[in-house]
Amino acid sequence: MSGRLLIPVLVLGMWAVPCLAQSDNATAPVDSNPAPTPASASASPSTPKKVWTNDDIAKDKKGVSVVGDKVNKNYHMSPDKPADPATVARIRKDLEKLQAQLDDIDSKVKSYKEFQQGEAVSTAARDLSKGVNRVPVDQQLVQLQEKKKQLQAQIGDLYDEARKKGIDPGQLR
Repeated sequence: MSGRLLIPVLVLGMWAVPCLAQSDNATAPVDSNPAPTPASASASPSTPKKVWTNDDIAKDKKGVSVVGDKVNKNYHMSPDKPADPATVARIRKDLEKLQAQLDDIDSKVKSYKEFQQGEAVSTAARDLSKGVNRVPVDQQLVQLQEKKKQLQAQIGDLYDEARKKGIDPGQLR
């Protein structure tokens, strides 16, 4: 019998504690003008913000790095000498080769996706020298996507190489 009475008493006790806590917060007076803390009051007058002017910059020994400044030649906006035509031709040839491989992968991906959707395969071209491929189509698609990412990374690397050598992207097209 004492167990039956103990459970309702505990439930009422657990319910009463949050109610008392809410009533204590509700009756507390609200101060509309809180007193400033000593740390914030002492920090603002002692350290004013520095406003930089042109005179302050001129007094600085190093100065300020300006991109268009003719005095500071640590940057190169345009190459001093034109790009080597042989290098341009080599990079262009490599880009064409990689682009052809990328186009081939895109056509294979399209053909595999059509096959997965149940459509008739668009070409009956089969390379008889390669034999039968027993890898499922979805795994072949994953392999082709990985190969496509690698080719795109190689194309990006070639463009970066050309940019570093001062070759304009228009020369590579």
